[in-house]
Amino acid sequence: MALLWLGTFVVFSLLYLATAQRGANWQDSGSRQWRILIGEYDDPLGLALVHPLYVAIGRVIAAIPIGTVTARMNALSGLAMAAALANLACVVRMLTGRGWVGLAAAGMLSVCHTVWWLATITESYTLNAALFTAELWLLVALLRRPRWPLLVGLALAAGLNWSVHNVALLALPVYGVVAVALVVRRRLPAWSLVAAAAAFIAGASAYLAMIARQAQATGDLAGAIQSALFGSYRSAVLNVSASWPMLRVNAALAAMNFVSFLPVLAVVGWAALGRLQSRATAWALAAITAIEVLFVVRYPIPDQFMFLLPSLAMTAIAAGIGLGVMAGASVGWRRAAAVASIVSVLLPPVVYAYAPALAKRAGVQVRRARELPFRDEARYWLVPWKHTEQSADRFARAALAEAGPDGVILADMTARDTLRVVQKADRLGPTVVVADGKAPLGDYDSDPAGFRRALGGRRMYVLSPIRGYVSPGILADAEFHKRPRGVLYEVIWKDAAPSLPTVPQPARTSAPN
Repeated sequence: MALLWLGTFVVFSLLYLATAQRGANWQDSGSRQWRILIGEYDDPLGLALVHPLYVAIGRVIAAIPIGTVTARMNALSGLAMAAALANLACVVRMLTGRGWVGLAAAGMLSVCHTVWWLATITESYTLNAALFTAELWLLVALLRRPRWPLLVGLALAAGLNWSVHNVALLALPVYGVVAVALVVRRRLPAWSLVAAAAAFIAGASAYLAMIARQAQATGDLAGAIQSALFGSYRSAVLNVSASWPMLRVNAALAAMNFVSFLPVLAVVGWAALGRLQSRATAWALAAITAIEVLFVVRYPIPDQFMFLLPSLAMTAIAAGIGLGVMAGASVGWRRAAAVASIVSVLLPPVVYAYAPALAKRAGVQVRRARELPFRDEARYWLVPWKHTEQSADRFARAALAEAGPDGVILADMTARDTLRVVQKADRLGPTVVVADGKAPLGDYDSDPAGFRRALGGRRMYVLSPIRGYVSPGILADAEFHKRPRGVLYEVIWKDAAPSLPTVPQPARTSAPN
């Protein structure tokens, strides 16, 4: 088992490290990089977005003097995903008794679009996947041979995982039912529940300390708990209906996870689950799968496809069981299983490589509400490997040079932290101010005069002069000029406008951000 884990980890670490993005990331991933870079354990949108253990581990990785700091932060995602695949290979080995089936299941999962995509940029989901698969390994071992150290280990892993991402809480009810059932049936001592609770608290201690600190500072315990569980996304997290608009937006990306025999093999595995595994194991795996899938289906956010990772892991486990069924049927079926595995590993990368060209030929255009400099939207979203994707880094360098030496760039969250990361990590444009509409200049719409005083006559730039990215007040009081080959629009105040040509404001489309 140790050799299987180590071999799987090494193989997929090499894959993800070779294909990881080298520089700064856009959007939430850029924010993760910024948080790791400065050691920030706070978020204005709530504690749920802080991910303290992820930031702490990221800080350790970022301190290793190998390559660039942004490359190291991206590499963390790949290493975590490789660990998740190694864990999964061992889980499937336990369930089927075949090491090659475990490796095959990990291989099929490794090239799934969402898995590979997330493993090449700075994201917390892959570290969550590493701990989640470790939990599954401990759960299966606990159900096969109940021992209190396994329950304590499971609780500790779940607590640590909660400090990485809140999706760790989804499987917690299943673990609790399993633990109580084992105690009721006298397979475990009653005191093991207390030990497990203590282990969970120990694992989640960093996060629990943050909740306690916020509750003490605000005097609002309920508010601190809500911030930790939901952040500013309470309605989305607790949504109970299918999010059809978001499902449609994410459908193409989600479907790219299944350009292989993975779903077919998973169906075979699910059909045989109750027959091949104990009733408790089958129930636990089925319950976790249902919870994970239902959570994603009704979670109405633009990056919905990223939350597929636990569901895909459960699908790969089922596919591994399906491979085991085929391998045990006959020599012919064993060969068919091996061929299906190989095809399922080799075919997806070919599909991804040609997907942008096929989409273009079919007239399918991937559009944003506004275009981002240097970024090919179809290639960015459809091709999971990112070692050749440098749009965020190129934009940040060009923008900081354009706004230098002492300009102000007013940026939204898509580009704000990308600019800050490159500015700090590469020491570029140190006197350029990157503002976000609130700090450090304040809110223009509520206090235009104060904003202009804080600006102090410095030149100001925006990425997109479009409502939603620039405040209504600035849009009304300014015109916008973009230099040839520039990446930013300079804000020209109407009450002091020089004789510079203006360009029409690009029309905003209805596509999501």
